[in-house]
Amino acid sequence: MKLVLCTLVLNEMEWLPKLYEQHRNWPDMVEWIFVESADVSYASVNPEMVSADGLSVDGTTEYLQELAKTDSRVTHIKHGFCSTKDVAQAKCEARDRYLEVMEGIKPNFYMVVDADEFYSLQAQEEISHLLPRKLGDGFVFKHREIWHPPYSQDRMSPLFQYEVAGGFWDIPYCRAWRWYPGMTHANHNTPCHRGIPSDTRLNRMEGEDFPYMVHMGFASQLKNRAAKNRYYEHRGEAVDRKRSWYCDSRRCFETWTPTTVLPRGARVQLYTGTIPECFQ
Repeated sequence: MKLVLCTLVLNEMEWLPKLYEQHRNWPDMVEWIFVESADVSYASVNPEMVSADGLSVDGTTEYLQELAKTDSRVTHIKHGFCSTKDVAQAKCEARDRYLEVMEGIKPNFYMVVDADEFYSLQAQEEISHLLPRKLGDGFVFKHREIWHPPYSQDRMSPLFQYEVAGGFWDIPYCRAWRWYPGMTHANHNTPCHRGIPSDTRLNRMEGEDFPYMVHMGFASQLKNRAAKNRYYEHRGEAVDRKRSWYCDSRRCFETWTPTTVLPRGARVQLYTGTIPECFQ
């Protein structure tokens, strides 16, 4: 089996070294494609966080340049700015870049792994075992969301003390896809094969026996979380009837205290999951 990892990056030095340490020996991985790109909408509300070329300002570019020199499986694409008429779908342009590279690799499957997403070594092995044995074009994994409140970020509180679950944080993540020649993105999350979105045949790996991903997005530095919130709001989610509560949920991170009531029954609780090896 041939597996490709795909990561879209911008200012990811907070997690990137640990991400590579954790996933560089993923079973059956033959290539890891990093596409570095800034959404024009993101740059417009966070100009200090994007270079003139639409790349990172925190060392991500230089780190990946060196990584590509030392690991022949790493491809670093400096795409720069991406945009589209539908501002919510600008990332399609950047994500299509890793699909273009895969045309020459012809993998069996690929995993989309964001820079703040970590799978334990056991989960990696289980996923590589499950992929060729499960039907469908994509696989939805459950995730554990680490919650590191802003009031504790300047203190010595453990990073893996809390997690948040329910509401916005129960939305499933589709991260593994079967590869087909000529794939493009139907939207910024869903690849498309011959005009048919691949999410029409998904398996949902959400049971207790299936592996999960540990998402660190809500343990990021406050400035990074706030920048993403501004971006989501600017691209229209804050006034979208179906998605405005996403922004309400994300915004709670900025002011949360133990007495805060989170939207739609979400809750902060003690973390009891596996801690990825790179954090141990």
